[in-house]
Amino acid sequence: MRARSIAAVLPGGEARHPVLLLALGTFALGTDAFVISGVLNEVGRDLGVSLGVAGLLITVFSGVYAVSAPILAVLTGNMCRRQVLLLSLAVFIAANVLAAAAPNYTVMVIARVAAAIGGAMYTPVAVSVAATLAAPSERGRALAAVAAGLTVANALGVPLGTLIGHAVQWRMTFVFVAILGVVAYVGLARALETMPSPGVASLRRRIAVATLPGVPTTLLGTSLAICGIFTLYTYLTWFADQSAGVGGGAITVIYLVFGLLAVVSNLTAGVLIDRTSPTRVALLSITGLAVVYTGLSVFAGAGISGTAAAVTLGGLVAVWSVIGWLFNPSQQQRLLTAAGPQGTIALSLNASALYTGQAVAGVIGGLMLSHGPGRLALAAAACEVLAVLALAASAMAARRTAVVPARPFATPVPSAPES
Repeated sequence: MRARSIAAVLPGGEARHPVLLLALGTFALGTDAFVISGVLNEVGRDLGVSLGVAGLLITVFSGVYAVSAPILAVLTGNMCRRQVLLLSLAVFIAANVLAAAAPNYTVMVIARVAAAIGGAMYTPVAVSVAATLAAPSERGRALAAVAAGLTVANALGVPLGTLIGHAVQWRMTFVFVAILGVVAYVGLARALETMPSPGVASLRRRIAVATLPGVPTTLLGTSLAICGIFTLYTYLTWFADQSAGVGGGAITVIYLVFGLLAVVSNLTAGVLIDRTSPTRVALLSITGLAVVYTGLSVFAGAGISGTAAAVTLGGLVAVWSVIGWLFNPSQQQRLLTAAGPQGTIALSLNASALYTGQAVAGVIGGLMLSHGPGRLALAAAACEVLAVLALAASAMAARRTAVVPARPFATPVPSAPES
C-alpha cells in the first residue's frame, strides 16, 4: 500500500474520527517497535547489560510479534472487534509503563514481550475495522490512513522519541509511547460501537497459502532484506559514534532524515510499481542496499570526523532510506500476484516475514559489534546479497507458475483484508 499523509487519505463522514484514532494506534505501535534503537545505548547502560544484549530486546519484540500475530488472529477471531482493539491497547499501554519502570533487564524483556503481543493483536484488526467503517468508495483511503500511521511513526515518532530519550531519559521515551496508547484507547472506547467479527483465516489455511509457488521465496526475500536493514539500523547510534564520533543532536537529525525519506520512498515505490515490473523495483532496492551498506563500511574505515563525518553519514543514510523502502511495496505486489485469490492472506504472512527479519537482525548485529562498525555494515550487505538470491528464486517460480497456473483454493476472497 502506498504511504501518504494521514490527513490526505482520511475518509469523510462518520468514519473519519475513528479511522484517525485507529491510525493513532498504529502510530504508537510503530514508534514503540522502532524507537528503542535510538536509545539502545542508554537502555543497556542503565540496565547493566552490553549493547549486544540490549539489542536482543528488538529480537524479542520482533520474534514474538512474528510468531504470535497469526496465532492471536485465530484465537481472537470470534471476538468483538472493538473488544480486541481495546484489549490489545490495554496490553500495549501496560507493557510500556512496565518498560519505563523496569528495574532490570529481565523485567524489560517481559515488557517487550507484552508490547509485541499487544501490537500483534492490534494492527490486523485495526486494518479490518477501518475497511468496515468506511464506505466502499472510501475503503482505500481508510486502509491507507491506518498504514500511514506506521509510516509517520518511522518519520516522526522515532526521532521525537529518540530526542526525548537523549534530552531527558530513555524511560521517558516509553512514557511518551504509553501516553499515545492511552489517547488512542480512550478515543476508540468512545468512538466505536460493538462490532462482530467477520471471521479470519485458520492456521491451516495460512500454512497452505505459504506453500503456494513463489510465496515461500518471496517471503524469504522480504525477511532477508529487512534483516539487512535492521542489522545496521538497530545499532545506528553506535555505528555513528564508533565510525565518526557522530552523536547527540546530530544522531536525532539522522533518524529524522531516515524516517522522512522512508515516506518519500514508499510514495516513489507506488509510482514505480504502476509503471514497471515490481520484481525490477525490488531488485533495484535490494541491490542498492547492498551497495549502500558496502559504502557505509568504507565510510566506517575512512577516519572522517567532525562536520564532514556528520554530513557524509547523513547523505549515505538518506540514500539508504530512499532506496531501501522501495522493496516492501514491491514484495507486497509480488505476493498478491503469486497467491492469486489468496493474496490478502499472503499479505498477512508478509507482516510475520518482516518481523522475523527484524528478530534475526538483532542477533546478527549484536554478534558483529565486537568486530567493529565496518564489519557490521558488511554483514548487512551480505543479508541483501542473500535477499537478491531469494528474489531470483521467486521470480523463477513465478515464471513456472505463469506457464502452468496453480489451482486456486475454493474459498472466496473476503471483501476486507484478512486479519
